Amino acid sequence: MSHNTQWREQLDALLDAFNERHASVGKGVSHSTREARSQGLYRIFALLRKLGFKPVPENLAERHVRALMAYWTAQPLPADVLLDIPMTIPRRAYPCSAAYIQQQMSFIRVFASWIGKPGLVRSAVSYVSEPRLVRRSYGALIDKGWESHGLAVDEVIAAVDAVDSHVGGQLAMMIAFGLRRKEAVMFCPRAAEIPAYALPVQHPRSDHYISFLRIKRGTKGGRLRYAAVRTPQQRQALARAHCLARQDWGHIGHPGLSLKQSLDLFSNVVRSVGLTKNDLGVTPHGLRHQFAGDLYFDITQVQPPVRGGELLIDREVMADAYRQVAEQLGHHRRQISNAYLGSPAGRRSDEVKLMGAAS
Repeated sequence: MSHNTQWREQLDALLDAFNERHASVGKGVSHSTREARSQGLYRIFALLRKLGFKPVPENLAERHVRALMAYWTAQPLPADVLLDIPMTIPRRAYPCSAAYIQQQMSFIRVFASWIGKPGLVRSAVSYVSEPRLVRRSYGALIDKGWESHGLAVDEVIAAVDAVDSHVGGQLAMMIAFGLRRKEAVMFCPRAAEIPAYALPVQHPRSDHYISFLRIKRGTKGGRLRYAAVRTPQQRQALARAHCLARQDWGHIGHPGLSLKQSLDLFSNVVRSVGLTKNDLGVTPHGLRHQFAGDLYFDITQVQPPVRGGELLIDREVMADAYRQVAEQLGHHRRQISNAYLGSPAGRRSDEVKLMGAAS
């Protein structure tokens, strides 16, 4: 097999054989995961050729991983790494983000298991002299909610309504209940709302609210979660969703469109009104950040750290609020709330520094 012309065919064969498998458990993975892996691995092997290598995919070796890490972190190639051909790409001026590097490493780690080299890829920090280059920070430094960017949520949704009322209704559900795009498109209002007494016995919030939404369609990994119905605005969004659903058990996406078509339509409509980082400075996902911050305020009556709110003296109360936000966003780990609310630890560190500077 030619190293130069047939590496794509070999990679295709490996993807066909293994890409539907989960990295660590015996189940399948979603289409989006398979697509991300496939694109990532093609990008990685194409980059290796620009860096001066021409490996057949099955011959991926430790020197290739070291070279990739050096490139992504904007470091010079290790002196002991021998090239196969001249490099055709310059060293990066700036490192890639830690999140991007960790994602690429996860692609390589999974791929290495496919070719019988499960120990090939070490932890990312072992390849660098500065751990900060590969350590992701999960604490939000700026609020990504729409209102913090000077946008009136109702006015923006009204602009979307003028283009497509179904997408407007989906955005209304996103801000009301923290839904993701896919969850909103697939939302079935009549199948979702349940009274608090119908919650699982172990659910910790069943005595705080009258009803909840049972959210499972379109969730990541099919994970079930419950979001409390707690405000008049949520009631309005639900009433609108009931009007959009044409049938008793229908969803609020466009009738007659496939899921992919509905998701594409959503993306096209929001772009048409400027809901991008380059135009209005926000994306639809910012509504989840808005929801998280508003929910935290409802629970604690204090703004979250990312909005400049004071830290709660009672750390247990604060931790419980972070846990509730994470649960209603569909995450099982309390720390995920840091990405939406800001990190309490980081805020305390900043306050200590300010006190030291003032003394």
